[in-house]
Amino acid sequence: MPVNPKKGEREDAFISRCIGEEVSAGYEQSQAAAICYSYWRKDKMSKMTDPTSKVMAKVKYDTDFKGINLLAEAGEDPCWSGYTQYGMKDVDGRQVPNCIPDEKE
Repeated sequence: MPVNPKKGEREDAFISRCIGEEVSAGYEQSQAAAICYSYWRKDKMSKMTDPTSKVMAKVKYDTDFKGINLLAEAGEDPCWSGYTQYGMKDVDGRQVPNCIPDEKE
């Protein structure tokens, strides 16, 4: 179940609380971080009113989380089908799975 930011909650407090809950649910730290940052960003995007800012935030979101299966169960591959994890990458100061598209022959 998604963890939602509380009214007035700071990002660092939310991320810490959220990661704790997701790790307790069985996710690895890196997968939990990706999930929590996606929740934070989606919450902030939903409150934007300026169309340009909203589009730019969506483009950055899609780029940062491309290929990461945020709904993967604990222990499952953190990448979508057609993507392979190649190490980790930094998203908002946290390491998350770096999922890259598989090469087509």
